[in-house]
Amino acid sequence: MQVFLPDGSSRSLSSAATVLDLAASIGSGLAKSAVAGKINGQAVDLDTVLPQGAKVEIITDRSKEGIDIIRHSTAHIMAMAIQELFPGTQITIGPVVENQFYYDVYPKEGTKIGTNDFPLIEKKMQEIVAKNIPVKRRVVSKAEAVDHFTKLGEKFKVEIVEALPETGEIKIYGIGDWDDLCRGPHVSTTSKLGAFKLMSVAGAYWRANKDNEQLVRIYGTAWANKKDLDAYLNMLEEAKKRDHVLLGRQLNLFTLMSDIAPGAAFFFPNGAKLFNLLQNYIRVKWAKFGFQEIQSPQVMNVNLWKVSGHYDNYREDMYVFNDDHGDEFGIKPMSCPAHVRMFMVGQKSYRDLPLRYGEFGVVHRNELSGTLHGLTRVRRITQDDGHIFCMLGQVQAEIVSALQFVKEAYAELGFNEVIYMLSTRPENRMGAEEVWDIAEKALEDSLKQADARYQINPGDGAFYGPKIDFKVKDAIGRMHQCATIQLDFMMPMRFGISYQAANNTQETPVMIHRAVLGSVERFMGIFIEHCAGHFPLGFAPIQCRVVTVTEAQEEYAYKVSQFLKSNGVRVETDFSNDKLGAKIRDAQLLKIPYMLVIGDKESQTNTLTARYRDGKNLAPMSPEDFLSHVKNECGSFWGIDTNQK
Repeated sequence: MQVFLPDGSSRSLSSAATVLDLAASIGSGLAKSAVAGKINGQAVDLDTVLPQGAKVEIITDRSKEGIDIIRHSTAHIMAMAIQELFPGTQITIGPVVENQFYYDVYPKEGTKIGTNDFPLIEKKMQEIVAKNIPVKRRVVSKAEAVDHFTKLGEKFKVEIVEALPETGEIKIYGIGDWDDLCRGPHVSTTSKLGAFKLMSVAGAYWRANKDNEQLVRIYGTAWANKKDLDAYLNMLEEAKKRDHVLLGRQLNLFTLMSDIAPGAAFFFPNGAKLFNLLQNYIRVKWAKFGFQEIQSPQVMNVNLWKVSGHYDNYREDMYVFNDDHGDEFGIKPMSCPAHVRMFMVGQKSYRDLPLRYGEFGVVHRNELSGTLHGLTRVRRITQDDGHIFCMLGQVQAEIVSALQFVKEAYAELGFNEVIYMLSTRPENRMGAEEVWDIAEKALEDSLKQADARYQINPGDGAFYGPKIDFKVKDAIGRMHQCATIQLDFMMPMRFGISYQAANNTQETPVMIHRAVLGSVERFMGIFIEHCAGHFPLGFAPIQCRVVTVTEAQEEYAYKVSQFLKSNGVRVETDFSNDKLGAKIRDAQLLKIPYMLVIGDKESQTNTLTARYRDGKNLAPMSPEDFLSHVKNECGSFWGIDTNQK
């Protein structure tokens, strides 16, 4: 029998060879790290027999798919351990989520399972792992599955099975005498597991319906080895220190008042300054890349979104109301339809294209209350919205330019690793398939022209067109999706917009949606955590604090602060009677980049001593030299403050 590998090479094996046999024929190291396989793109267990001529891929514990299989298998081990320790507990579902897994369980009446039980559960899980129990798969009929789980008293599993179609495979995975319903695949033996930790407990309702049984959701994490597990746990500890909500309070940036404005932040002066600096930075980039800033209303008639198609697709996320004439209005959930209407004002010629609009559009979306978090999941969103109207022949150049915009911005903001994701047509979409073919090819050709390495994210495009999503890695290794470039043939056609072509015919332009920060609020939260509150000097809300040793230096210190302030440096002063050490500690807690110490020596020599937030002192210098130092350190970020001269 012959099978083919991902590199195009082939292997000859016996007719009964399995995925594991193939891995072993390639190398013992591969066989050891293998957790599953793919046959013609379908994930399967290692003991699956290979068909003649199949395309086969080995999934190892070094791949994301492999780690997900390890996590899902660990969820089964956890459920098994819980049922052994807490007899009568029923199990429901146990999926993998980002970097973790969970299992929803239903303890019998009177039994409570909480974080205090984690050491006991983990010990039982390690005992199961140490026994090296084979994980066996068997395929049963729907009737057999219902009968099996009915006898086990697993009513939730029975309900899941009963909802399955009559035809098709139903798999049961057994670990010794313990069985669970699952699609698989799973590791071949429990000894493949072991690097795990239980993380937290939450409540959940069966089928996410509050009228159903309340379940206990137990989260855990699992990795290929202890080293990776320890690295992840250390990252979580570091993430706690960097939590933007915690730092928001500590640095007096923003507060949240869920009793009066859930999902909306209240920015204090320092937070408002950082927010505006981020916006001003984008404004500078807009000017460089040819965007014109516009503004559109907050409240508009819902007919606008009915024409665009958003009303049918996003009505539940919109805030709508009726005016005193009974007309239905909506608080803006996105700016793009308004920008289309603005394009329609006045006849446009091919000479006007490409036309690039930019707006810091404040939009409101009715996000579920349970999903709201700090600045990263909000209902009031400020988007750095950009829309480009262009001819078909200009699309590729505009996409390449947008890619350069994003690349430059993230590098300058300190995010050095960016992943490009090409998100293709979703199941729920508008428009003809041939239009989607053109749009997807245009984005892919642009990525290739820009020499960008990208991944395909099938089915995750917008309902009106495919898109390029960007994920950035922060300082502690977490990935965040921020920027997006979306190609849209649909909305211009739905609104019937046109431009006069060179041959005097009326043609429909192509629309490109483009955001770099995405949501300014969300990016600000990510930026706070990325920097741990130690912002680059150009983005520090307060760049320096002038502190006196005694009150005798106040007059000179005031002159220094006024000189720097008048030249665009963001300055605070501390002329209090506190001791110098206390003043410095206070400034360090606020993560102010520079403390400018003024003592008798500095007053007498017209100098200042600049102390960096890490405790390092610069050599004494004049206020003029410090101003030059600030400008040099800010680099291209100098001048983005609208208050600077």
